[in-house]
Amino acid sequence: MYYNKKRLEELRKEGEEKFEEMERERKRRAIGQKYKANEIEIRCVHCKHDKFELDETLLNTRAMTFFDVEWLNDTAKTLICKECGYIHWFAKEVVEVNE
Repeated sequence: MYYNKKRLEELRKEGEEKFEEMERERKRRAIGQKYKANEIEIRCVHCKHDKFELDETLLNTRAMTFFDVEWLNDTAKTLICKECGYIHWFAKEVVEVNE
């Protein structure tokens, strides 16, 4: 597959833009983000820090594990404190706070 100079320049710019976007996301995740649950801003119960990393975790049950269908289990939102690492579990929706 061959590209002309114009197309190569477009691909280079697209690649640089994607890299910059990924770098911003990486930095944002390293710092952490603020979240709300039930319209209340979340703070770590251990260290009172307010920046977390969001993840989603399966809530395994014995029956689903026995029948080898764990993927059918419910999920929970987990927030990992960026200061101390304490994991907070939420069964309901957690919303990111935009500063």
